[in-house]
Amino acid sequence: MLTVPARFNGPPDSGHGGYTCGLLAGAALPGTDASVTLLAPPPLDEPMRLAAGRRRSALWWDEELIATATPAAATATRVPEPVSVDLARVASEGFTGVDAHPFPTCYACGHDRTDGSGLRLAPGPVPGRADTVACVWTPADSGAALLWTALDCPGGWAADPRTATRVLTRMTARLLRAPRPGTPHVLAGWCAPGGGRTATTATACYDADGALVATAASVWTATECSRKG
Repeated sequence: MLTVPARFNGPPDSGHGGYTCGLLAGAALPGTDASVTLLAPPPLDEPMRLAAGRRRSALWWDEELIATATPAAATATRVPEPVSVDLARVASEGFTGVDAHPFPTCYACGHDRTDGSGLRLAPGPVPGRADTVACVWTPADSGAALLWTALDCPGGWAADPRTATRVLTRMTARLLRAPRPGTPHVLAGWCAPGGGRTATTATACYDADGALVATAASVWTATECSRKG
């Protein structure tokens, strides 16, 4: 059984997409590149049943299928180029989510979490790189689920939720090594050209020296009941 604690919310009443993906991937496919598809909003503080399989694992809440996970094929994915810590701090000054955020209590990027219980990421546009957002992240621990969480929201902000609020529907992550707790890292996000109902994004985590820690590719889908993880 897997449970998303209430503090790991995206929208106020459902689990953070990246955290849920990382939780499922870690339980079903530990140490493996994984693709997770979110099919319904993950409930908070509710036990969900993991049905593990060799090729496909599923996460169920009673009779509702919440997510599936499969091993990820080794494919070349364009990831954002490294951004320095100093430039990422400058980029965060342009973060639009402080004043306009679809889910201001989001565990990863919500800035109404003033009690210190969230990450308060602030991915903003990188000067001179119109297609990229970045921010600084200092991890509290080296857990894989936390790394999936951090890789999620920069992609959503690269897709610019001011044009359309989209829900995270698929995330594929490759974790190369664990982040070092207490040291600054840079999260960068990039959105493929296009638009419409879906958006394809790539995110990456780098250490302070620009070495790649992890990458992710995500698909976001617009929905009338806007729920972004």
